[in-house]
Amino acid sequence: MSTRDKFRLIIRTPEEEVIDREVESVYLTTETGDMMLLPGHAAFSGSITYSPIILKDQTHEEEYVSRRGVVFFSNIKNECHVLCQQAELKDRVDYDGLQAYLALIEAHIAKGDGLSDIHMRFLRDQKLALVQEIESKEA
Repeated sequence: MSTRDKFRLIIRTPEEEVIDREVESVYLTTETGDMMLLPGHAAFSGSITYSPIILKDQTHEEEYVSRRGVVFFSNIKNECHVLCQQAELKDRVDYDGLQAYLALIEAHIAKGDGLSDIHMRFLRDQKLALVQEIESKEA
């Protein structure tokens, strides 16, 4: 298999580099919809509220979940960068913790005392991402 049959995928959070390896394809969801990235994909950038990230190569498939981030694909470098607040293997997600965090965010939104428009927008976006992630477990 030639190097043009694969591309480099890098997933980073503020705390760690989650992945840096060659893959054959990546499925993810941006705010404009679902997409499949393949080697040599057109240059692209988009934002992620919540997205499953499914990566495939000849030997296996892995599924990660990510929240609040951006994705860039460079067809010149043949690489994809996902920079996000959180990313982890789907089977390691703590859904009870997500439910508790969602309840905390909903309480802050309902109360709203002293929060700026920016803070409220962040909390609403965070709530949307959490609801999508929790619903994806049920699907």
